[in-house]
Amino acid sequence: MIAFVLRRLAQSVAVMLTVALFAFLLFRFVGDPVNNMVGQDTSQADRAKLRQALGLEDPVALQFLHFVGRALRGDFGVSYQYARPVGTIIGERLPATLELSLTAACLALALGLPLGVYAGLHRNGRAARLLLALSLVGVSLPTFLTGILLILLFSVALGWLPSFGRGDVVPR
Repeated sequence: MIAFVLRRLAQSVAVMLTVALFAFLLFRFVGDPVNNMVGQDTSQADRAKLRQALGLEDPVALQFLHFVGRALRGDFGVSYQYARPVGTIIGERLPATLELSLTAACLALALGLPLGVYAGLHRNGRAARLLLALSLVGVSLPTFLTGILLILLFSVALGWLPSFGRGDVVPR
């Protein structure tokens, strides 16, 4: 049993390092982050100073070790797009993410459980077959298409929800 747990832990570390390597390589693939962070009129000296401050002059292997080490400490660096700490950006967006995921989980439980029990009890009924067909379609569609269709329904057609963002938190 202990050998199994140790093997699984070693496998999970290997998977996390592989994912970190792919993420690191993808970040390097998108181009020079200094060009995204500064304007066109920035001097070469200022660009070189920023590259040095970001650690982009180090060898790639050393950059990866720094990337993993900072991630283990919870320091995800500076966003190249917003020029702000990534931890701050995550902290700002975490409440909306938690609100969305908890609301989705509560809706799934509140609707899915009773409808699933009904479909199981009335296996040959028309309503049960309709529920099974709808759930099959819902599982089969890609999530990005499901999201677009739900935005179309609840925002455009019905006007119940905003098409993007959270909308007003407090009614006016």
